[in-house]
Amino acid sequence: MSYAVIVSSKTGNTQRLADRARAELGEKNEVADVAAADLVLLGSWTDKGGLDPALEPELPALAGKRVFLFGTCGFGGSQAYYDRVLDRFASALPADAQVVGRFMCQGQMPPAVRERYVAMAEKDPARFEPMIENFDRAVGHPDEKDLEALVDALRAR
Repeated sequence: MSYAVIVSSKTGNTQRLADRARAELGEKNEVADVAAADLVLLGSWTDKGGLDPALEPELPALAGKRVFLFGTCGFGGSQAYYDRVLDRFASALPADAQVVGRFMCQGQMPPAVRERYVAMAEKDPARFEPMIENFDRAVGHPDEKDLEALVDALRAR
């Protein structure tokens, strides 16, 4: 089975997932031409709850293709939240693209984000202290458990 990967990774988290997917599927099976692929892996960091807008020019090529969606987001801890984000990813695809699998996990954020939260927490602790706690939980993700869960999702498609 041939596959192609389209990925946007702002901080490297989603790229780690793409790299693990390539290792699982075998780099010799990867093709550069989306049209020639039996499966397309579409990965993105989460931008305002959806795909990175920079991916929009790539999406028309997914018409009629089998697509595995994956990504990372700074906020997490709930499969229901991940499912909503993945639903938004899917809604950006051409109508005849077939989603054959999905995976989302938390990704760590840059330290400047925590610094910003700490500064804002001085004025509004009730709102920003939970965001600091989430930031701290995200450190180190995607971790090995996340990467293994991605492999499981790929195998289940």
